Amino acid sequence: MTDDSLTGFTGNADSTTQAGAFSDSALSLAATVEIYIHYAVIGVGIFGTGCNALVLYALIVHRAQESKKRGVQLLIINQNLLDLCCCFTIVICLSITVSNIYLTGALGYVLCAFFINENVAMCLLSASVINLMTLTVERYLKVVYPFWSKKHLKTWMIYAAIVFSWIAGVVSIAPLSIMTSFVADGSCLVMELYWGNAEMKVGYGVWSFVSFFLLPLITFVYCYGHIVVVMRKQMRVMAVHNVQGSAHNASQVQSKRVKWNIIKTMAIVSAFFIACWFPVNVYILVVESTFQSSEIAIGYVVSLFLPFVNISLNPFIYVTKHEGVRRILARMISCRKQDDAPAVSGTSGSNRNTDGIGRKQTKPSIATK
Repeated sequence: MTDDSLTGFTGNADSTTQAGAFSDSALSLAATVEIYIHYAVIGVGIFGTGCNALVLYALIVHRAQESKKRGVQLLIINQNLLDLCCCFTIVICLSITVSNIYLTGALGYVLCAFFINENVAMCLLSASVINLMTLTVERYLKVVYPFWSKKHLKTWMIYAAIVFSWIAGVVSIAPLSIMTSFVADGSCLVMELYWGNAEMKVGYGVWSFVSFFLLPLITFVYCYGHIVVVMRKQMRVMAVHNVQGSAHNASQVQSKRVKWNIIKTMAIVSAFFIACWFPVNVYILVVESTFQSSEIAIGYVVSLFLPFVNISLNPFIYVTKHEGVRRILARMISCRKQDDAPAVSGTSGSNRNTDGIGRKQTKPSIATK
């Protein structure tokens, strides 16, 4: 009996030791991967900041040159501004994180709750999702219900939606993130690692999944699906009328083409959002409540990398699909090439207007002729 009991106890001890060793090795590997991911996100953030700033400039210039100001341009500008701010703040947050600062006092808590916890960047990410849904709904109303939207959709509503996206993004993340951030022994216990109870954590995961992934997914699929159906019907009707070749029909075709380009742009942005946000939301809702953290820590770190890749890819979508941005950036590149041209070409060009002794040639007047 004694030997059997001792043998059984020893076996349990060995299992516990092996499990502990596996857990430590998994966490160590996850920590190593997380460091590299942090540096990768910093690089992506710097790159995204530059690209978003360039596209934001092009969008603002394009809006200033438009004879007719449209509300959708404001929402697209706000989307790009949110992505720019998010890229910039994630660089700051992760730069502080990889610096391994010893946290003490009020400053240590502020760094933990707002930057090491990536609170500011996550607020901007949430605001970006909210603004993207607003953009989708605005396009849906303009295309599917044009007369109703022209009568009831006012400019002040667009401004209110922009302000709401910023406020809602902060309110949805910041309070809970601040309450679940703590400093202990100079280190920051971030929101993912410290919760008061399991029910609260699961409830937050469900709410986050529904609010920032499932609801946007339903909105994108329904609105853009219905928009495509309506636009195709309108294109077929206009194709019949265009046989008459009237100038009025030509202007309608141009207007529809601009709308169609904007719809394609935002549809692609939405598709990239779904692809990049799906893994991390599945982690929060399903995987985290099923497995131990050491078993999925690496997957979580990798999946968290994708949303920041998403906001860095958006500028390239605007460049390839947004006609106004393409035109402004092409003009900037052409001006840059002219500025970099050799001075000799400029001199030879100016000599065409002078005679042999350097005097400026003038065209003969009508009287002389």
